[in-house]
Amino acid sequence: MHLLAATVWVGGTIALVFVGVPVIAKLEGEARATALRELGRRWRPLGYGAIGLLVVTGLLLADEDVNDASAGFDAVLAIKVGAVALMIAASLYHDYVLGPRLAAQIRAGEPPTVRPRLVWVGRFAFALTLLVPILGVALQQLAD
Repeated sequence: MHLLAATVWVGGTIALVFVGVPVIAKLEGEARATALRELGRRWRPLGYGAIGLLVVTGLLLADEDVNDASAGFDAVLAIKVGAVALMIAASLYHDYVLGPRLAAQIRAGEPPTVRPRLVWVGRFAFALTLLVPILGVALQQLAD
């Protein structure tokens, strides 16, 4: 279950970053806003559902290994937990704070001053999305 949920989150995020967003970025005006809103509306239940499943199954897996693992397991686990927390926080901030602020600026005809922060936070969340499974592999190696 953990690997399936990771596949959904990581694979879906990669597809959004390299396929969905670049295509939508070529649109302008209301078509762009509508497409981004619809993409987000459809992705969020899958993505955040996968993250929820990852957190639950990850805690269960870590609990099984924490007492029998080799040296370094606790340190890598702490780093992974921190990276997951930052990834979730950055994703939520991107989707539910910065995204709506940018949409409101665009609707009001204001300069899109939020866009650089939205892009930076999105890239940060994406980097963490790639880092977390690497840390998971390291944990698995330390647990064996």
